Amino acid sequence: MDEWVHRFGRTERFTHWWTVGTLGLALFSGLTMEDRGGPLFTVHVGAVVALGVGLAIAALLGDRRAIAAATKQLLVFDRRDRAWLAATARHPLRRPPEPAWGMFNAGQKVLAWALGGAVLGVIGTGLLAWTAGLDGGLHAAFVLAAGALLAGHVFMAIVNRAARHALNGMVFGRVRRSWAQVHHAEWARRARVARH
Repeated sequence: MDEWVHRFGRTERFTHWWTVGTLGLALFSGLTMEDRGGPLFTVHVGAVVALGVGLAIAALLGDRRAIAAATKQLLVFDRRDRAWLAATARHPLRRPPEPAWGMFNAGQKVLAWALGGAVLGVIGTGLLAWTAGLDGGLHAAFVLAAGALLAGHVFMAIVNRAARHALNGMVFGRVRRSWAQVHHAEWARRARVARH
């Protein structure tokens, strides 16, 4: 029987869904906003504030060790990640063999860094546009980048058949061991059986 293994706890899942939800709301409200004084502007700014408040609550009241461990694994590129990225850069049309990934693969790490940078750019240029009257062109560029990266993330989670099972981990906190052994073999060796 193919057992379920624990992938993400409540705090990691809350942090993920809160970030995706508030970021999506901020992006969509900003794209439809016509001026800085209307109700959409309030929703837009409120979503950005809610993003920060939710993350602070998760850090204060949630499982800080789990968040710190997952964040470290997501943001640190190890030798295996660097080798795979270098091979991909040398031959972009030829996919290199997949190593035994840890909790996150190199693509997930690149996405995390790129999306994090885009979000910081969106927030920074948004604050400058709001307070200093900065032209919105640079802000719009960061918004488009963040939106494209978020859309890519959603595509990989929902449409891409190879990655779709990963959604179980973010919704229910568990994945099948057989899936983990194929896609995250190093992590699967240490994964504990999920409680139901």
